[in-house]
This record gives sequence, structure tokens and C-alpha cells, in this order.
Amino acid sequence: MSTIMRRRREIRTLNPWRRHELLIGEVRLSSSYEGYTDGHNTRLLDFIGPEMRRDWADNRADLLEFWRSGRYTTPDIFPNSLPWLFARARPGRLLWAYEHLD
Repeated sequence: MSTIMRRRREIRTLNPWRRHELLIGEVRLSSSYEGYTDGHNTRLLDFIGPEMRRDWADNRADLLEFWRSGRYTTPDIFPNSLPWLFARARPGRLLWAYEHLD
């Protein structure tokens, strides 16, 4: 009997800045900033590109599920959460990435 081996799709964990930006569309710069922008311009629409689109495609289902839950970005949901990037999902309101990348 032969065995079929399938490769698991690698799931990249979003860092807190990128997750916050995809959820809310707000850029919060800090000395350790690792989001999509260049660290000066905070207009996220100027930085829509292949990397952001890939992150959205890879994490879309999880982010939408979180958003619909109405929960908060806390360490029990996102272990790499940062307190200054605290956000609450807003049922009835679309995610920034859903509005701009779908």
C-alpha cells in the first residue's frame, strides 16, 4: 500500500504591528516598529504591495474569525500581542484589510 504525503502549508505568524495594521489600518510607530510602512509615512494605503497581500491571503480566515468574535487582541488570543497595539474586534464594521485588499 502506498502512502500519500502532502506538504503542510507553512503558516507565518503575523507580527503585532502587521496584524494591527491589517485589522484596523492604523500605524503606530515605535522604536521597534516592524510593520508595513517605512517608519515615517503612516498612510498605510501607500504601502499596499505583494507582501501585505500575501499576509492577508495567508491570515484572512483567522483574522475574519477573530473580528467576528468581538474579542480583544490579548495574549490569550494572540501570544505575541503588545499592549500599545491593543484593539477590539468590531462586529458590524469591516476590517481594514477586507475593505482594501479583498
